[in-house]
Amino acid sequence: MGRLSLAAILVAAVVVSGAVPAPPTIPSLFGSRVSENTRFKAPYLTADLDGDGAADTVYLVSIAAASPRAIIAPDVAVISRLFHSQPLGAHEEKLAIAIVFASGKQKLLVTGYQGEGVSGFFSSPIWSEKSVPLSAAKRGSQTFMDFQKQEKRIRNDILVIGTEAGIDVALYWDGKTFVLFEPDEEP
Repeated sequence: MGRLSLAAILVAAVVVSGAVPAPPTIPSLFGSRVSENTRFKAPYLTADLDGDGAADTVYLVSIAAASPRAIIAPDVAVISRLFHSQPLGAHEEKLAIAIVFASGKQKLLVTGYQGEGVSGFFSSPIWSEKSVPLSAAKRGSQTFMDFQKQEKRIRNDILVIGTEAGIDVALYWDGKTFVLFEPDEEP
C-alpha cells in the first residue's frame, strides 16, 4: 500500500509541476542523417496538410551525406522529384522540408537536390535570407482559394513556396503523395 501511495504522489508531482515529455528530436523522427537546421525554429510551422483535422508538423532540416552511421529512417519517404530535381541518393542537402503527419503514420522529406555541381532548389539565394519563402495557406484563406481556383485537386491546407522568379508555387497532399502546383502566371 505504501508503494502505491508513493507512486500516486510521484504521478501527482509530475502533473502538478507541469512536466511533460520532451518532444521527439529530428534524428529520432527521420534518422541519424537528418538534423535540425539551426537557422529556423522547430517546428517551422503547422498545417492540416492531409485533411484529417489535426495539425501536421513541418520542419526545415539538413540532410548529411549517407554513411554507415548516417541513415534516413526506413519509415521515411523521400520525395525528391518535385522541384525539377533528381533523387537525393547519398548526397547531402543543406536545406530540405521535413513533414510529420499528426497521425504519426507518415514522415516525409522533400528535397531539392539537382545534381552534382549544381545548386539545388533550396540553395538559391532566396533561401539564405532571414525570412524564407515558405508558409502555410489554411483552407478557406484567400491564398488557398487563389490556388484552388487554378488547381481543383487542392483540398487541404497547402505549403506556399516562393521562387526566385517571384511566382509562388503550392505543395499539396493528394491523398497519396505531395504534388507541386506551378501556376501559369507572371510574377
